Amino acid sequence: MADEQKIVVEVPSSGGHYSPVPIPHSNKLSEFKRGWIEAIALPDNLPDLAYTLASTVAIPALLSSCWVTIPMPGFIRLGVLFVLAIAATFVLYLRQAVPEVKDILLLRIGLIAVGVLLGI
Repeated sequence: MADEQKIVVEVPSSGGHYSPVPIPHSNKLSEFKRGWIEAIALPDNLPDLAYTLASTVAIPALLSSCWVTIPMPGFIRLGVLFVLAIAATFVLYLRQAVPEVKDILLLRIGLIAVGVLLGI
């Protein structure tokens, strides 16, 4: 018991007024919108912009090329089409929910469409 250290806690006098700093509550909807705006926005620097635009075209071109050339069972093709339908529904919802991303979202969808057409 002799080796233990004593902990001293100072309590402010009851005469003073103590008020904790209030924690600012942020609006969840504005955080949601800001997050999607940042996720969809194009990069500011030129190398990242070139990479983003090239990959937005090249990846769908590769996938659509595989879709056409590789024999796949019908249920896998049906599953992929179902996932694409869900993604399209989500994009339409996002376009309505966050109007600030409408133009950039349409640009990205157009680039994906060009990639799909190039792969076919």
